[in-house]
Amino acid sequence: MPVQCAPMTMNNAATQSVEVSAWDAEGQFFAEIADLSVNNSGDTTVSLCHRVYSGSLVFVRFLHRDGEQAYEKGHPTAHEAQAAEPPDFPGRFRIRLIPCQPRTPRRGRDRSGTTRI
Repeated sequence: MPVQCAPMTMNNAATQSVEVSAWDAEGQFFAEIADLSVNNSGDTTVSLCHRVYSGSLVFVRFLHRDGEQAYEKGHPTAHEAQAAEPPDFPGRFRIRLIPCQPRTPRRGRDRSGTTRI
């Protein structure tokens, strides 16, 4: 069950409820509900209760309200976390999200002559 932090107010930013899952700085897997913000310059940030390292892979799933308590979940997308700011007073960590691009497979041959992907 995802953890939900108290909502945070942002000026000049569009916000959307998301579920963020990743491995935190202590190596523990987490899933938490947070507000994703996109500012006027297009930067995407999220404030998390869990600390993650810059360069970490995080998965973001958009949540759509469906009724009073239930949420409908979208498909998760991979992002790279970039350090943005030290934690604020309630202990939330603001990170910038960079969408991950699919990697092209490197093809090569190993010593046995078989092709590696």
